[in-house]
Amino acid sequence: MDLNALHASERLSDPGKLKYQDVRRFLEQLQWSLNHIAGAVRTYATLAKLAPEGEAADEVERMLRQEKKHFDLVHALYLELKGTEPVVTPEAPWFETFREGLQQAIRMEREAMHQYRDTYLLTPSPRVRDLFFLVMSDGVDQLAALFLMQQSLLLS
Repeated sequence: MDLNALHASERLSDPGKLKYQDVRRFLEQLQWSLNHIAGAVRTYATLAKLAPEGEAADEVERMLRQEKKHFDLVHALYLELKGTEPVVTPEAPWFETFREGLQQAIRMEREAMHQYRDTYLLTPSPRVRDLFFLVMSDGVDQLAALFLMQQSLLLS
């Protein structure tokens, strides 16, 4: 997927004039997405510090880069629709070990996939749908990677 196509090249009009099923709910979920992704960035940054050297560390770094890209895309959409800088309040990581971090990240990704699916379904805009499909499908990939790392820890 071309990430440039998800940026503001196709301008969206006033969100109140878009044919959303529920504009207020969509904007609330957009704010939730910003908070969640910012929390995911914090989680993966902390997890990267705790990751064992090698493949696990590389994988967590990849997920961290993905989440930063997601934040940039959702942030740009928020600015475009609302016209103001969002107030972002990410959840802080609460784990102390790599294993606990994997468990927190798994719970976080599962919750996100449900929210992104619902947000995807709230809009007829192809550009917005593409953005939320991207973050949702990347979340599936991240979830699989987290499970594989968790399995690897159990086998070692």
